[in-house]
Parts: sequence; C-alpha cells; structure tokens
Amino acid sequence: MDTSSFSFQQRADELLAAHLQAIHQRRADEILAAHLLTIHRQTDRLFAVLFVVQWIFAILCALIVSPRTWIGAQSEMHIHVWAAFVMGGMLSIPPILMAVYRPGATSTRMVVAVAQMLYSGLLIHLTGGRIETHFHVFGSLAVMAFYRDWRVFIPATLVIATDHLLRGVFWPESVFGVAVAAPWRVMEHAGWVLFEDVFLIWGCLVTMRDLRIMSFAQAQLEDSKHEVDDKIIRRSLQLKQETAARDDEIRKRKELETQLLQAQKLESIGQLAAGIAHEINTPMQFVSDNIEFLDDCSRRLFEVVDAFEENLSTNAEPKSWESRWTELGGIIERNQFARIRVQIPQAIAESREGIERVINIVRAMKEFSHPGREQKVGVDLNNAVRSTMNITRNRWKYAADLELDLDPDLPTLRCVAAEVNQVLLNLIVNAADAISEKNGENSGLKGLITVRTRCGEEQVIVEVEDTGGGIPDEIRSRIFDPFFTTKDVGKGTGQGLAITYNVIVNKHGGTLDVESMPGVGSLFRVSIPIRPSLEIEEATDASFAEATEPARDTAKAGITW
Repeated sequence: MDTSSFSFQQRADELLAAHLQAIHQRRADEILAAHLLTIHRQTDRLFAVLFVVQWIFAILCALIVSPRTWIGAQSEMHIHVWAAFVMGGMLSIPPILMAVYRPGATSTRMVVAVAQMLYSGLLIHLTGGRIETHFHVFGSLAVMAFYRDWRVFIPATLVIATDHLLRGVFWPESVFGVAVAAPWRVMEHAGWVLFEDVFLIWGCLVTMRDLRIMSFAQAQLEDSKHEVDDKIIRRSLQLKQETAARDDEIRKRKELETQLLQAQKLESIGQLAAGIAHEINTPMQFVSDNIEFLDDCSRRLFEVVDAFEENLSTNAEPKSWESRWTELGGIIERNQFARIRVQIPQAIAESREGIERVINIVRAMKEFSHPGREQKVGVDLNNAVRSTMNITRNRWKYAADLELDLDPDLPTLRCVAAEVNQVLLNLIVNAADAISEKNGENSGLKGLITVRTRCGEEQVIVEVEDTGGGIPDEIRSRIFDPFFTTKDVGKGTGQGLAITYNVIVNKHGGTLDVESMPGVGSLFRVSIPIRPSLEIEEATDASFAEATEPARDTAKAGITW
C-alpha cells in the first residue's frame, strides 16, 4: 500500500515536472524567436546602410582607383564609372527595399547574402583584382555572421566561388590582376572562404546554443517571477487582512479603554455618592431650618404690621396715644421683634452660604461626570483641582486636611478635561485612603494632603502629597500595573493608577513620577506638556476657541480646608 502510494506520487511528480518543462520550452522558443527576429531586423538595417555606403564607395573607386590599377586601353574611366553606378545600383536597391519592407524575413537574409558577395566581386573588379580587395569577401562574411543564421553562408559561398571561377577562366585580370592565372588560384580562394565559413558557422551554432540556454533560463525566470508575484499578491492580501484585523483590534482596545475609563469614573462617583449626598444634605438641612424660622418670623412680622395698621387707621376706635403705644408695645414684645430683627439677616446669610455650597458641589459633579470630548480643549487646571476637591470632600475630610497651593499664573492647559479630572480624583482619593490605612479609619487622627500646581519651562506640574504610610520598595515598580492593588477585596479594583499612567503618559505625552518614603508619605508628580508634540496632539475643533479662560484672580495660595 505504501509502495503503491509512493509510486503514484512519484509518477505524478514526474508528469508535473514534464508539463512544466514543456511550458518552459514553449516559452523559451517564443523568447528565442522574438530575440532572433530583433537581431535579424537590426542586421537587415545595418546592411541597408552598408549597401548605400558601398555604392558610393564603388563610384569613388571607379573615378579614383580604377585608372591606376588597369593598364592600356582597358583603363577607360567611363566604363568603370558606368559599371559602378549601374551595377552598384542593381546590387544595392533590391536588398535595401527588402530590408525596409520585409525586415527579418529569411528571403531578405538570402538576398542580402547574394548581393553582398556580388558587391565584393564588383569592388575586386574595380580595383583590378588587387589582393587587398579580396579581404572585403572575408569582412562581408564576418558581418553576415551577425544574423546568427548559418544558412546565409551557403548562397554567399556558392556565389563568390562561382564568380571567381567564371572570371578566373574568362577574365582573370578582373579578379586576380593578371592576364593569365593558374587554375589552382580559384581553388585557393574558395578554400580560404570555406575555411572562414567553418569558423563562422561554428560560431553561429555556439551562439544559437547559448541563446537557447538563455531563453530557457529567461522562461524559467519569468515563471519564477510569476510565482513570486503571486506570492507577493497573496502575502499582500494576507497582510492587508492582518492589518485590518489589527486595526479592528486596536479600535476595540481603544473602545475598551474608553469604557474602562468611564467605568472607573462611575465607580469613583458611586463610591463618593454617599459622601456627596451627606455634603449636600448638611447645608440643605440648615437651609430648611432657616426657612422654617423665616416662615415663623414672617408670621410675627405680619402680626406687628397688622397691629400698626389697626391703631393708625382713621376708622379705628378713638384711643389715646398712650393706650395705643401700650398695645403696640405688648404686641412687639410678644412677637420678640427685637430678637428676630437681629436673627433674620443671619438666617438669610446662612441659607445663602448653604445654597452656594450645594451649587458648588453640583457644579463640580457636573464637570467631573460629563463625558466630555475626546479632543483636547483649553482647561483651567486650578478650577479642575477645586472641583475635584469638592466632590471628594467626604472621602478626605475625616482622614486629613487638604491644602491647596495653586499657581495663580498657571496657563491654560490643552488636554482632555474629563480624563485629567479622573487623574486628579484618583490621586486625591488614593492619598486619603493611604492616610486612613496608616492612622485607622475611626482613630480621629488626621493627616495632610497637599495639592500643588506650578508652571515649569515647557510643562504644567501637579503634585499630590500625602502623609500616609508610603509605598514599600518591593511593590513600587508595580503600582502602575493594571489590576494591582494593596487594598482589601471590595475596596479597590487596581485600575486607578493604571488609568492615570495611561492618560498622562500615553495620551498626553507627559510624565508621572512618584516619590515615597515608607512611614512618612508619598508624592505623585504629574507633568503635562503645555505644547503637545505632533504625535500626541489630536485634532481639535471649535470647542478650543470657546474654552473657559482661567479665573486667575480667584486663585489663592496656602488655603487649608
């Protein structure tokens, strides 16, 4: 079974190899034919030019050379001129026409070979059979070798041999330059021509063999090129699909990062919700109490006013001023007018303060929880710090005092506002948690959280420093890893600092550094470039022009909350 399968596979491979060999051979024959056709056409054009040059040269020989090579009465110039002009034209025009109208044809090559040999005989005659002119025969044969077709030497050799034989017998002076020539001279000239033919034919055969080898190699190369091109196309399609898949993966990853960031924000808001409710409930409670107090005061004031209207009315019962004043004084004293006269402005002021606190908390929550735009816009970082401080108040006010040291000349920062708010919240909440873990949640001891902003040479710097327990050296390199946390289960997801690092470093091209001493505290330093690099800068829109200018006149340094 195995032997049969192997034999079948071997036979299939042999058939496939034979099929490929046949395909390559057919293509090689096409390449060789095209190459030979080009050679034949180029050589035809070469001989067309050569015939024109030879015609002119023959006429010049008849005018200049012939009078010095012929003797006596046979040296008449006009006969040689007419021979050069007429016979040269008869020998030149047919091959020139065929080279123009039938280039590359076999018949053209044969006509060229015959005419070229006859031209050699004409030039030999015009020079009186000079031995030097006989080299024109050998040169013509060498030029005919450009055809790479050994068949052209057959008519050429027959024509030149016949010419020498006939003229050697009947007119030896025109071919050998002597009146009487020995018969062996014809055989000698023919022998030298055949000698050259042997080498030229051998050269043509060798050249044809090389051309066939090169054509077959080119056919194989073309086939290999087609295979490589097919592989390149398939690989390109594969890479295109992989690129599309990678782009889709990157898009999904970005969407996941956005969802994770929003989830972290919602988680933070959820954790702060109870505290924020308490922060809102406290001022609203004394606002409600003050409204009830003002309601009671308004009733008492209306009673006093009614008493004045009754005693001062012209329709009232006549009374003495003393009795009227006694009655009004009793009503004023009963309604405690002197006390409410002092307490009403205080209640209104307290209510206004409570309402402002609620407004600030709601505004901070709105700014923090708004999804915002992915484009970078102008942001007042000091206001962002204050807003974050307000919404996180319930997380830090029992564990620490929060001190702001804000640079009043801080420039507007181009950043993604919602993400930077998330960074500030994460750092402040982590600082409060670190202090709570160090002192204990219900110990009554308070630490200190300091938030600083300042402007560097080319970046805005935010520092969040706490007096917590610090970060142990063995885990400091892991604090920015996703899902890494030292908090108890249910108290942290390990995403806060990972998201902070991604927002500052990857999305804003900044840096996030940490300095910590166990038992003393930690300092997180955020640096964001004022002018982001082209690789980090995202496309902006009209929202940048509408960005809020920083309220620098309200910045205060060294405020303890």
